[in-house]
Amino acid sequence: MTGSGNDFVFVDAREDASLAAQAMSPDWIARVCAPHFGVGADGVVVVEDAPGLAFRIAYFNADGSRANLCGNASLCAARLGLELGIADPAGFSFGSDAGVLRGRLRDGRIEVDLNPFDRIEPSVPVPLVAGERRAGFGFPTVPHLVVEVDDVATVDVAGRGPTLRHDAHFEAGTNVNWVSRTSEGWAMRTFERGVEGETLACASGATTCAAILNAWGLTGDETAFRTRSGRTLTIRFSETPAGRVPSISGEARLVFTGEMREV
Repeated sequence: MTGSGNDFVFVDAREDASLAAQAMSPDWIARVCAPHFGVGADGVVVVEDAPGLAFRIAYFNADGSRANLCGNASLCAARLGLELGIADPAGFSFGSDAGVLRGRLRDGRIEVDLNPFDRIEPSVPVPLVAGERRAGFGFPTVPHLVVEVDDVATVDVAGRGPTLRHDAHFEAGTNVNWVSRTSEGWAMRTFERGVEGETLACASGATTCAAILNAWGLTGDETAFRTRSGRTLTIRFSETPAGRVPSISGEARLVFTGEMREV
């Protein structure tokens, strides 16, 4: 499946615990995600049965590390739930390492509610270079640095990404997002932890960009981002008794189904 160019191998293990165990093996994940030698993907998502919920997902980065959340993987999981007939288009709940998430079909697009941010820091003391204006940090269950720049098209993501990703300010490292305003709106690029390179889109990164831009007074409750793939991710915030909840909507496409052979 793909969400704005962020692509995943989904394993339906709802009826086979042994399949889930195999699909959660770091070695197997790395081989499956390898381009040219495997399927090629940014990560693996294991779908399991969950009493009282439509389903549950476990998300793994391409290097085999497990992550609490991947926004685009959550969008794709919601779409897959509808495809399998185990989720109600009007609204359903599914489990993740980030807690219970809510999904729905809204105006013809998949939308998923994430949980309120654990942390938002509108200013963080990371050293900036020419073209970088300011930096903020957010933690929507996974860490994201947001750097406002003059033009995302000119950012050296491969060169600058590892430096910021491992900055001493972040104990466990961080994902890194660059954002700039263009004539068509906001654009973003992401260096993703666990993939250790640029990905074509990152929904949790877009969520953090929206939160930080809002804290800087540059956006309102809804912000659309043009991702590196050219697709758009839209983030909408709403006030709830549990706090300020971000909702993400964007592409969630089932590309193919198949059977693993010699991976």
